[in-house]
Amino acid sequence: MLKTETGYFEWLKEHFESAPFWKNLGFKIHSIEKGEAKVKVLVSEKVLNNNHTLHGGAIMSLMDVAVSTTLRSIHTDPVTTVSLTTNFMNPVKEGKTVYATASIADSKSRIQYVNAEVVDEDGVIIANGVGVFSILKGINKK
Repeated sequence: MLKTETGYFEWLKEHFESAPFWKNLGFKIHSIEKGEAKVKVLVSEKVLNNNHTLHGGAIMSLMDVAVSTTLRSIHTDPVTTVSLTTNFMNPVKEGKTVYATASIADSKSRIQYVNAEVVDEDGVIIANGVGVFSILKGINKK
């Protein structure tokens, strides 16, 4: 791990944002601190469905990476998704920015229980979810 928490967060931001999946969808870390991360995406043509709203898969992906980023803000080991149950509440049109956040409900073991939420720039809830994630202790950190 890097010598300072700030250095680690800078490394983590670059690490995630340089991933091809993040770059292809346009995901960016809006903010990160210990136990909290906010990930954002500008709703553009590349993440729209046939109804011209943000695709449900992009919404779930945004929640997934917000959870992973939040967990990695307190665990230096990689994490993986076990399950992510999602409730879609409101559509969002092109041109809006949406933000995903996560809160850790239980982190006492290798298995982590997490809540996630996606809101648009006006605070309208787009989706929420509940996830189970696993900390991959001892896995090679590339």
